[in-house]
Amino acid sequence: MAVAATLMAGGMVLGAGATASAAVSTSLPAEVSPADQAAILSSTNAIRETEGAPPIAWDAALASGAQAWADNPASHASGLAHDTSFNNGAENMSSVAPSQAVSQWAGEKAAYDAAGPNWNTNDPGYRNWGHYWNMVQKNYTKMGCGATTGVTVCRYA
Repeated sequence: MAVAATLMAGGMVLGAGATASAAVSTSLPAEVSPADQAAILSSTNAIRETEGAPPIAWDAALASGAQAWADNPASHASGLAHDTSFNNGAENMSSVAPSQAVSQWAGEKAAYDAAGPNWNTNDPGYRNWGHYWNMVQKNYTKMGCGATTGVTVCRYA
């Protein structure tokens, strides 16, 4: 489970320090609202339940770190780029609004199911299901998200 070694952005798996181009939406809010926090958490837990994973809790520290990375121009100056200093869990990124990000990542379920039951994060196919995998990992107990124009970041630990 080399999640920290495998970085993902915009549905693509990236090597350390790499970036990916993604369509950038200009309709994103400045940050994740309390209503979006509740919706993200509820949707994530519903998805986790289908995979037999326990509920995950919202974590203010993870949300703060995700928001700080979303606000950092380096996260999206030339496509989506992961925060290489975050290595205590997993990080999903998207160019859609926070209210749409979970459903976007949930759309990877079919590829996730096809890859199982021996999921390998070093497999090239990981780019097709890795965001979903991050959401349903049983060892993750908390999450937090941040957003700014053009990027949503969710972290799991």
